[in-house]
Amino acid sequence: MTLIVGILCRDGVVMASDSAATFAASGLKTIGQQEIPKIHKLSDLILYSCTGAVGMAQLIANEIKTGWDKKEFQVSAPEEVMNRIGKKIAQLVSPYLQSANLTRPLVGDVSASLCKSLVAMPVKNVPCLFSFDYNGAPERSTPELPFVSMGIGQPIADPFLAFLKRLLWEKTVPTLGEGRLVAVWTINHVGLTNPGGVGGPIQLATLSAKEGKVTILNENDVQEHLQQIHSAELALKNGLRPSAAAGEQAIPPEIPKVCGT
Repeated sequence: MTLIVGILCRDGVVMASDSAATFAASGLKTIGQQEIPKIHKLSDLILYSCTGAVGMAQLIANEIKTGWDKKEFQVSAPEEVMNRIGKKIAQLVSPYLQSANLTRPLVGDVSASLCKSLVAMPVKNVPCLFSFDYNGAPERSTPELPFVSMGIGQPIADPFLAFLKRLLWEKTVPTLGEGRLVAVWTINHVGLTNPGGVGGPIQLATLSAKEGKVTILNENDVQEHLQQIHSAELALKNGLRPSAAAGEQAIPPEIPKVCGT
C-alpha cells in the first residue's frame, strides 16, 4: 500500500511518499504495515520510487541505474530517454507478466508482477519527471500538468493536487519550495482521509537544478512544512469561521503511524 507524489518544478523535481508497507501473499494481507523507505537515490542525479511489487521495483531500479552508469540515457530529448527506459522496463517485466497470466486461473492473483515507477533525472541538465505504467508505458510531466500520483491513495490525491495547483500556481510552474509544501500537504491529507493503506512518516526528496544533485530531506524539514500547512489551514478556518478557530493550538496534526486496513 503506497502513495507517491511527484511534482515538476521550474528549478527541479520534488518526490514524496508515505512509508507504510503491507505484506501480502496471493493477494491476501499477511502482516500489518511496516515502515520502509520508498524513495531511493539511485545516483547523485536520479530519484526512484514505485508502487506495487517490491521485487519488480528492485529489478527496475537496478536496470535504470545500470543504464545510467553505462551512459545509455545521454541523448538530447527527454522523450527519447523515457522511451529507452520504458523499453527496458517492458523487456524486463514481459516474461513475468506472461507467466502471471498463465498462473492466474490457478492462483487468481498477478500482483507480484505489477509495479508502477516514478523517475526523476536530468536530461541535458534539465530536471525531468517520468512515470511508467506496469508494462513500461511512459509519460513525461509537463508545466501544464506538473504533478503525478501513484498508489492506493491516488483517487484522493489527484483532486487535492488539482485544487492546490489551481489555488497556488494555476498559470505558472511551481518552485521547489512550493512543490515540497504541496507534496507534503497531499501525503498528509491523504493519510488523514483515506480508509486505510497510507501512513507512517512522510518521505521527501528533491532533484535540484541549481545544486545539480539529489537531496533526501530529513524529518525536521518535513515537520517545518507540516507547520506551514497547519498555519494555512488555521488561517482558512479563521477566515471562514473565526469562532471555530479561536484557541486552536499551532501544532500540526501528524499523519498516523499506522493506518487501518
